[in-house]
Amino acid sequence: MAKGKMKRKAFTLIELVVAIAILAMVLSFAGVIFKVSIGAFRTGIANAEIMRKMRAITDQLNTDFKGIRTDAPLFIWFFQDKTDPNQRYDQIMFFADGDFQSTQLYDGNPAIPASTGKPVVGNVSRIYYGQAQSLDSRDNTVKDPFYLGEEDRLLGRRQHMLTADRSLDYWPDAGDIVASFDREVDGYKNELYEHDCLSLSVWKTLDRNAYGAFGGKILNTCFEFRPEIDMGVPGTFHKLMCEGVGNLAIQWAYWEPTYNKFHWFPSDDPDGSGMYSHFVLMDYLPIKRAYWEADFDAFGAFFNIPTDDQINYWAPMSFMKYSSSNNFLARFYPKALKFTFTLYDSMGIIEDGRRFTHIVYIGD
Repeated sequence: MAKGKMKRKAFTLIELVVAIAILAMVLSFAGVIFKVSIGAFRTGIANAEIMRKMRAITDQLNTDFKGIRTDAPLFIWFFQDKTDPNQRYDQIMFFADGDFQSTQLYDGNPAIPASTGKPVVGNVSRIYYGQAQSLDSRDNTVKDPFYLGEEDRLLGRRQHMLTADRSLDYWPDAGDIVASFDREVDGYKNELYEHDCLSLSVWKTLDRNAYGAFGGKILNTCFEFRPEIDMGVPGTFHKLMCEGVGNLAIQWAYWEPTYNKFHWFPSDDPDGSGMYSHFVLMDYLPIKRAYWEADFDAFGAFFNIPTDDQINYWAPMSFMKYSSSNNFLARFYPKALKFTFTLYDSMGIIEDGRRFTHIVYIGD
């Protein structure tokens, strides 16, 4: 061997195999870390989207209820799936003060939303929240929220400013409010317009008979016919509050004197015994629509209308008592409302969504 030359030694087969195995392990771990990182990133984006939805909903609720007119009527409609008590489809309508403006422009003749014209403005509005009907203009199908998956449900918000502007289409007819609430005529206007010309003083003087029981004109227009939203038609977007909102429940606070406990009404198990639900009251309703009788319990309550009843229900009063005492004193009005709902992200990353509770305090 020449002087100064070093002998070179090659890798053995075993060393090569070990090196490849280590490299494979490193790449495998790197792949797992990358996958976890991507998953965490996607989950973070989904959570951020859900939190944006939550803030948008709660901010709007706070704004609307900050101006609620406690001297005006308040309506709540409760709707529960019998086969799954966790599924609720509640609705609420009330009056509020504020600075309101229509999202659509109105022309003057006829006074309907148009691409040119002016917005409607007002300082008192009739405001509605509830899960909407989903329309599909491609095949002209209508789907109620209880026939949709939770992640596909839409939260609707309708706003009707009370205005004396005679250039606007006059609805509903203050001369005969019951007769004017017709699905094909005024129900359509209830969807299209963001105003109505019935004054708050008239709303405040309507007696119980004007609201009716099942089939009542106001009940049908305000609650039975939910907001109709077609995601392919921008003209319906003024009724859209948020997408991907499931299981909307609305409750009010009350003190139960018999057991000396604080409760939310209506609840499935208000006393913690597992034996009682406020929704069993609906088993006594004399009139039911076919699909409600089979699958759903539903009833409503309305406050601040002329009547001698302690609290007013679209249901027999005798069944609206808890145990032997009446929890709702004369002229009862909720001091707080609780909104509970599930939010879903648009990509379906968080499959079960996230459940939120938001309480608004109405005060004295």
